[in-house]
Amino acid sequence: MALLLVACATGCRRSAPAPEVGTPSATKQAVAPGTIAAVVLARTGKVELSRNGGGWSDARVGDQLVPSDALRTEAGEAELGLGPVHMRLHESSAVRVKETGKSSMRAQVRGAVESDVEPGRGALDVEMEGTDAVARSTGGHFFVTADGRGVVSVAAVSGSVNLVAATKQVEVKQGQISRIEKGELSAPALALRRVLLSVRWPEELTSKEAVPVSGKVDPGSRVFIQGRPVDVEPNGSFTALVPLHGGAQKVAVLVVDPLGRRKQAWATIVREEAKSQRVAAAAEPKKKKKEFQWR
Repeated sequence: MALLLVACATGCRRSAPAPEVGTPSATKQAVAPGTIAAVVLARTGKVELSRNGGGWSDARVGDQLVPSDALRTEAGEAELGLGPVHMRLHESSAVRVKETGKSSMRAQVRGAVESDVEPGRGALDVEMEGTDAVARSTGGHFFVTADGRGVVSVAAVSGSVNLVAATKQVEVKQGQISRIEKGELSAPALALRRVLLSVRWPEELTSKEAVPVSGKVDPGSRVFIQGRPVDVEPNGSFTALVPLHGGAQKVAVLVVDPLGRRKQAWATIVREEAKSQRVAAAAEPKKKKKEFQWR
């Protein structure tokens, strides 16, 4: 357990470009008197905001979200706060605010969302898109990963999370993970001591325009190949066709496990011209240059 917590403390959050922080938005929505709103505290990359189910526009630090408003990320991240409750949206994720209170919030999420609730001061209820599951915390740091197709992972870094799905309820304690697949809620189990990433690489030398890269990760993890998200099956397997340019190139695979820990692997792949192309090029007669040009 000690090894797990030390690894998570140093690996749960990765370094990233400096986010936009502390500058209120000039287009901040007016909030009706008495309405409690969550606020965009930081953002980096592409982050968008939707008001009451409407269209999407660029989100800014200082934007306020009331129930029915939503925030989503693409190649970016964002932090949403309401008093002692903070939610961090990672890449390719979304959150829709359902209810707000003076020190509490209820929200629906898709993708990967990291939450933190100050013990004894706030409460957060997280619904997972595509399921009836709800995770509730009144103190602690936890991750929720929901693919929108009914596969969910909930992992507690500190404190504990009460997870309810259908008629079953479990308490996910520090260092544990619980999963939901096909409506079935698993009993909490200790996270792996090390981040799992097993990759099956293609041949180092190829003439193909694209090659398959596949592998295995801990279920509930997120995988990125060349910076792009890749679908992960409920059993943790993944596969993707990676396009290649001519010559040597590094192909990188990044995994982010349910506790937010990261691991990367890479290989160098060389794409050369097909033999038939080389033969055809060699056989093509060269045109002689004219020594003189008459006018």
